[in-house]
Amino acid sequence: NKILEFGKRAQNANVLLNFLYQKPIIAISDIVEPLGISKQTANSLIRDFVNKSILVEETGFQRNQIFIFKKYLDIYSQS
Repeated sequence: NKILEFGKRAQNANVLLNFLYQKPIIAISDIVEPLGISKQTANSLIRDFVNKSILVEETGFQRNQIFIFKKYLDIYSQS
């Protein structure tokens, strides 16, 4: 349901979400080529995912940030 909130960017958001199931720990540069988007678009899309609590930024840095699809990984850590 959160993907529908992206409006005209819902298609990119859906592709990113599917990508996260394959690679749940990413940096912004990891999604530029697979999604076929600019670094600026990737940054904006990831920021929206963080704001919607889909991704969590783990490093606390301004640069070279790492984002985790935490809710997905938590499913496996409970097993």
